Amino acid sequence: MEFDSVESIQLRAESRAFRRTLEIARKVAPYDTSVLLRGETGSGKEIVARFIHQHSRRADSRLYSISCGALPETLLESELFGHKAGAYTGAARDRVGLFEQGALGTILLDEIGDVGPAAQVKLLRVLQEREILRLGENIPRRVDIRILAATHRDLDEEVEAGRFRRDLLYRLRVVEIEVPPLRSRVEDIRPLAVHFARHAASRLGFPDRGFESGVLELFERYSWPGNVRELINAIERAAVLGGDGRIRRSDLPSQILFGSGAVPGSGKAAGMSLAEVEAAHIRKVLAHTGGSRSKTASVLGIGPSTLWRKMKRLGL
Repeated sequence: MEFDSVESIQLRAESRAFRRTLEIARKVAPYDTSVLLRGETGSGKEIVARFIHQHSRRADSRLYSISCGALPETLLESELFGHKAGAYTGAARDRVGLFEQGALGTILLDEIGDVGPAAQVKLLRVLQEREILRLGENIPRRVDIRILAATHRDLDEEVEAGRFRRDLLYRLRVVEIEVPPLRSRVEDIRPLAVHFARHAASRLGFPDRGFESGVLELFERYSWPGNVRELINAIERAAVLGGDGRIRRSDLPSQILFGSGAVPGSGKAAGMSLAEVEAAHIRKVLAHTGGSRSKTASVLGIGPSTLWRKMKRLGL
């Protein structure tokens, strides 16, 4: 099965944990069963979703992906279900939504835990009846599409808190697949790093110069709160700063050099600026809360808006 080079690399599975993930994904792929992918931000949930799609009977059609937390609820409903002209302010013409556009294909509802109550009701209808209603219409339309969903949240907790419908969760979670974080896949780190370095060198026009001594061992000791995405970014940063594609310790982000658990006054933090220590601590708390900004703000004792400003200032 063909994937682009980065996707192929991310599907490498030396670790038992990720081999198990791909084994379940391969088993469920041929059937139109709804699948819920759960894992931390950056762990590769969308890559596993694409793997499922490419091994399904719908592989000749398109996989559509939409981030449910990126749009206000009305716009999200319009994107998914479509709308009739005049359904809301700014709806100048009829629009076909992704559930209709993606006929015979697959749609990935990323960050499904961020969907609001009204959209949850409509999604339940799609899963139960395979019908949609465009905004502003009362004529149901049949759809033939497979639905995958992904989240970094604990949806059982969201149900108990009254923020997510229990019946929708059951419909989405016919099969649940856990995508393990990179820190649980230590055996995968070295081969992933080698392949990402080659890919970065090729894309940036550098010769494949490899790694300075000790860098791969450093990667294997780091906790990778940003998971595979953070690994890719760290390697590309080092390749660019080095100017020749070689990955050197001196060109790596400070949190990798000194560890995400570094705190002021410790030996690891001795060479870090105050901003670097602050950034490292925020990353550590984000990893502990599964990427939840609201929970991270609560742990840090600050408001969500303050956390957002800090993350923006620190480049997180």
